[in-house]
Amino acid sequence: VLTLIAIIILAIFAINPTLSTIANLQKQLEDAKFVADKLEKKINNLSILQTKYNNIQNDLPIVYEAIPKNSEVPKLTGQIQSILNESGMQLISIQSSEIVEVTRGKFYLYNFDLTASGDYQTMENFLEKLTGMQRVTNIKNINISTSSTNKSLQFNVQGNAFYKE
Repeated sequence: VLTLIAIIILAIFAINPTLSTIANLQKQLEDAKFVADKLEKKINNLSILQTKYNNIQNDLPIVYEAIPKNSEVPKLTGQIQSILNESGMQLISIQSSEIVEVTRGKFYLYNFDLTASGDYQTMENFLEKLTGMQRVTNIKNINISTSSTNKSLQFNVQGNAFYKE
């Protein structure tokens, strides 16, 4: 009877903690395998993303130029004046207005208004170059009128340019 009691006490105090330790270690092993699988998937996804980023990396400057990180009003004004000169148009005036928030803190725009004179072909050439610019611009309104002093056309272009902060 004493031997039987000693074996039961030994089983309770010696073998039970060993069995619970084995069960705990198996649970930790399963958790570690689960985490390792998830990390392996993340590593694969990051590798795919790195490959895709490397593929588009050469195009990023073009995208950043299309929608710059600040307004760059003087740069756009200079580009418009350059296009006017290339097209053979005569600049009368150019103005830009205040900045307007388009989406909550992400995209902004400002309006520009320019008046120039020239013949129909130079005006068409200018508008083609303006709409083909790398910078994202939107032409809202075009007014064409004849000049009273000479035979050229006077036109007014109203548009806006976008940027992202």
